[in-house]
Amino acid sequence: MKINLIAGLDIGSGKITAVAAQYDGQSNSLRIVSGVSVPCKGLKGGMVSDIRETSAAAADVINYLEEKTNKDLTALYVAVRGEHLESFTNHGTYNISRSGKEITSDDIEQAVLNARSIPIKNDNEIISVIPQGFSIDRQRGISNPEGMEGSLLEVDVHITTGLSSSLNNLNKALTRPGFRIDGTFYGLMCLADSVLTQEEKDIGAMLIDLGGETISIGLYVDGALRFSRDLPFGCDLITRDIAYALHTPKSAAQEIKEKHGLCFPSFLSDEGDIAVPSLDGKTVHNVKKSFLLDIIQPRVQDLFEQVKICVDKSGFADLAAVGIVTGGGSLMPGITEQCSQSAGLKNVRRGLVQRDVISGDEQYFEPLYSTAVSLAAYAARRDLLAGGAAGR
Repeated sequence: MKINLIAGLDIGSGKITAVAAQYDGQSNSLRIVSGVSVPCKGLKGGMVSDIRETSAAAADVINYLEEKTNKDLTALYVAVRGEHLESFTNHGTYNISRSGKEITSDDIEQAVLNARSIPIKNDNEIISVIPQGFSIDRQRGISNPEGMEGSLLEVDVHITTGLSSSLNNLNKALTRPGFRIDGTFYGLMCLADSVLTQEEKDIGAMLIDLGGETISIGLYVDGALRFSRDLPFGCDLITRDIAYALHTPKSAAQEIKEKHGLCFPSFLSDEGDIAVPSLDGKTVHNVKKSFLLDIIQPRVQDLFEQVKICVDKSGFADLAAVGIVTGGGSLMPGITEQCSQSAGLKNVRRGLVQRDVISGDEQYFEPLYSTAVSLAAYAARRDLLAGGAAGR
């Protein structure tokens, strides 16, 4: 029985988070066997700002995974994010002119290729192409046309592009230590596959990934991704606000946010004191939890209002019946309530990776690892190891 050891690297906001997973093709099961997250000063908003720093961090991550598992990695996949990413939909057709009208996988591939053959910016390149639905001889609503008969095969696709220089710099940084990248994917796309249920995709869902320096937004309607966007700011703004208002170092502000942060009044259960170190570290003063709430809530409101402004321009805003909040920022008490109020969503839940065919220690199902785990699952489910359609 062949079991492949694959790695999923999430290129995040000032850090690289990765997991190693064993994929069993016979049972279609994935087990997370190791994981690590390391800070990286060479990354900002998911883009490389220092190749050497990023290369060193990537080497630390891969070496750690291989040492912990005592095995060489079979394949390495990378999830990207950042403001430079752009997404849009396009339509493709393919005429089946042969006498036998049964549609094959080659016909489907050709229709998708035709859909992706469109002009894009000279400095951009395609990262992913996701089929959203097919039609045969004008009959719409077909999810998989293989084996059916028809003369005209049509497909709608969701295309994600990225700035070539940013993608190339990341590729250089990761391959510099001698690694080979087997596929590059849009992190939100992978995350949606593991966090959203099919029912949520069908009824209409808005996925919001709250990162430190970016917020990724995805809108699913009728089972398909219709709109996605990365905003160039995130929950690090909350940390900055706390540091500024409390006159404390950012490291202390981050710790205060993680231990005591809340963003909705109903979660303020008591007026206990919070110890705050001074900027020089020589003294400590106390603040009430209500004062911390007064710092955090306006910023979180603003973040979700910016999400709403972005989504309102998509044309699909009114079709999202549910909201799913994930990422490190989703851990803050009151985040779903604040999202519902500020983003105009009635039903909001916190999104975690679904454990259908994925197993592993509890820590790997925390939001920190969600994108890395989802990436490994995304690659495995699509038989990428067997030579299926890869990403960039």
